Amino acid sequence: MKRTLFILSLLAASGLSYAAAQSQASSRSASGTSREYRIWSDTPAVTRLFDNQKEEGRTSNQYDGIWEPSSADGGTPTWNAAKGNPAQLWESEGYPIGNGRMGAMVFNGSGRDRYALNEISLWSGGENLGTTNRNGDKKYNGYNANTGGDGFGCYQPFGDFIVDFGAPVKQEGFDRALSLNEAEVTSKGTRKGVTVSSESFVSAPDQVMVFSYKADQPGKLDAKFTFVGQQDGVQVSASGNTVTLKGTLKNGMQFEGQAVVLNNKGTLTANNGVLELKGGDSCVVLVALGTDYVMDYSKHWKGAAPSGKIAKQLAAAKKKSLAELRAAHRKDFSKYFDRVTLNLGTTDAAVAGLPTPKRLDAYKKNQNDPQLEETMFQLGRYLLISSSRPGSLPANLQGLWNGMVSPPWASDYHSNINMQMAYWGAEPTNLPECHLPMMDLLVATEEPNRIATQEYVKATQPDHQGKVRGWTLYTSHNPFGGNGWQVNIPASAWYALHMWEHYNFTQDKAYLKKVYPMMKEICEFWEDHLKELGAGGKGFKTDGKEVDVTKFPELADIKAGTLVAPHGWSPEHGPREDGVAHDQQLIWELFTNTIAAAKTLGVDDAWAKQLAAKRDRLAGPKIGKEGNLMEWMIDRIPRTQHRHTSHLFAVYPGNMINPVKTPELSEAASKSLEWRGTTGDSRRSWTWPWRTALWARFHNGDKAHEMVSGLLQHNTLPNLLTTHAPMQLDGNFGIPGGISEMLLQSHSGQIELLPAPAKAWASGSVKGLKARGNVTVDFTWKDGKVTDYKLTSPTGKKVKLVVNGQTKDVTPQKQK
Repeated sequence: MKRTLFILSLLAASGLSYAAAQSQASSRSASGTSREYRIWSDTPAVTRLFDNQKEEGRTSNQYDGIWEPSSADGGTPTWNAAKGNPAQLWESEGYPIGNGRMGAMVFNGSGRDRYALNEISLWSGGENLGTTNRNGDKKYNGYNANTGGDGFGCYQPFGDFIVDFGAPVKQEGFDRALSLNEAEVTSKGTRKGVTVSSESFVSAPDQVMVFSYKADQPGKLDAKFTFVGQQDGVQVSASGNTVTLKGTLKNGMQFEGQAVVLNNKGTLTANNGVLELKGGDSCVVLVALGTDYVMDYSKHWKGAAPSGKIAKQLAAAKKKSLAELRAAHRKDFSKYFDRVTLNLGTTDAAVAGLPTPKRLDAYKKNQNDPQLEETMFQLGRYLLISSSRPGSLPANLQGLWNGMVSPPWASDYHSNINMQMAYWGAEPTNLPECHLPMMDLLVATEEPNRIATQEYVKATQPDHQGKVRGWTLYTSHNPFGGNGWQVNIPASAWYALHMWEHYNFTQDKAYLKKVYPMMKEICEFWEDHLKELGAGGKGFKTDGKEVDVTKFPELADIKAGTLVAPHGWSPEHGPREDGVAHDQQLIWELFTNTIAAAKTLGVDDAWAKQLAAKRDRLAGPKIGKEGNLMEWMIDRIPRTQHRHTSHLFAVYPGNMINPVKTPELSEAASKSLEWRGTTGDSRRSWTWPWRTALWARFHNGDKAHEMVSGLLQHNTLPNLLTTHAPMQLDGNFGIPGGISEMLLQSHSGQIELLPAPAKAWASGSVKGLKARGNVTVDFTWKDGKVTDYKLTSPTGKKVKLVVNGQTKDVTPQKQK
């Protein structure tokens, strides 16, 4: 109730009457999601800057992150170092908002509010051409802003926008919150007897950030507004009601941000890069960010300076009221977020009412909080909607949000699991549009990836003649097609799975026609790259050296002409050798899906038949002497706590092994997963979603739920962002995909409802999940059994449905 009244007061303050505001809130409750998802704290965020960020003497930080000391004792505020080192503060205390292209981590603090700004294309570095040795390695010198256009580079913070109140906040009544349903951050705090309420959001329709402030007393809103830049040479200036930040990275990329302060009453003055408001009632701040990056290799990734576009965006936004901007933002966001509703049970009110950090602490002692687990599901969807929209770059290792000029792993695109996991939830949780930026980047970077692949082959195979067909990538890659750390030969094959899955879920043939040539070209790389073994495995190599195959009886049944990926790796585990299960499974999936794509499009029939013959010659999965799925062609016994489960790709996200079609292999894979364990080295945020999905594919809902619980207990920060450590969002992105597999599976030629029921979620409901074939699924369950369901699709084509162990043919209702 308190939250509802707070929202209504903000709506009314923006020009809506109380009755109109109440009607709007009721309408949203009736038409939108059935639950409100809120991450909140009653403690101010620490806003102290870190990692060579510069305040340049223009703002105060003496009150940040601490309560106002008693006026009676005259205490002096100090930074609360007990909260952790500065690098931890950024990732654990802010609340993320974004529209896919630009965003902010919002810190509603004690003496000031800090918005750590990002624009997804602000990258140092470039195409990083050339190799450095016979292994095909490249320069990877990019964890900083000073990398020129010939290096790899890293994702850069845009700067900070500071709202400085010059006084500490009162402890009683403080509140800051992120509403996932509305994609807005709100706050309320009292300073010098004046209570100021704020809200912030990033509009996709209007392409501006909106920060609004209102005092509870007329003429009592006083604040300073300015930008703070992190990179060398950034210029900040203020004039009239506008403050501007401009800079140029060492690679030549221009970036600019403008903030316009629209005040209601009071006086606004500009001085030394700062706007100061005195005696205001309320104000709205509109912020626009831009760079000169374009996702076009033929244009050398460079377009027009950002000034013109920013000016147009702000001019258009200034013509709208706060209520109009908010309404357009909510309508746009809700068309994505509200597609899926989930109810996993009801949490005890005493726990559900706790501030999120305390609630997370309570969860670590007692995991009976299904609504917190729901929140993690919906947070992953929220973050993807906020950091990956059509027409922009895809989400990176930190999604959209980065406050460091030297971020971990460059905050780049990682091709060995991380980028893929970011999009595992896109299709099943009904966000197919958010999947497209991933494919768009791959299309845009095809040519530089071809060049990098050519360079790699030339470095590692000096005698290779002619041009290499197809392409692949390195583990790290960037928005310029630049490849960095360590070649990852099967990377492009894994990415091709995303191309096929987007079609599989959406049935969009126009899209498939666009990406099919890329899938075919990746196949061509492997057609040329695969190696033939002789009978009994003759020619098999490990660590580049041919072995005496007679010493390994597990190789004896290999037929002459068997095809293997040479010199592979089971990331990041074991020796480099031929026929590693991870590589073999990826290539099988690639060939199978590309053959299906060719058939769907009615093209390349003869070539597809040849490809099928090669697929059937691939060394396939085998069961080891202890009943495990073999990770290598040599029957090693990897009982280990290793974080990667690379040899189980065929179970998830692949489809080569499943209980329906390959029950013996599925059982062996389940044993291998059990061997990997759930402690020690496995405790990385991204490991939990993968194991959630794997256990779900094995129809073991309780083990899958244990993985969901593990993520919350071991790798989740007070603001519910996940940590590797440090912060890395693939855990957040991946968990909706894993939970979806517990609720709905459609990978084995049938749609199965509640394939992995968990005792912790004995009863519940879900609406809006997607199955392959473009089927939308709603259902409820009680005591682990489905009680009601509805399927809809555009075509109404009959499907095979499994409900409570019974298989039936069902015709979905036709969507209107």
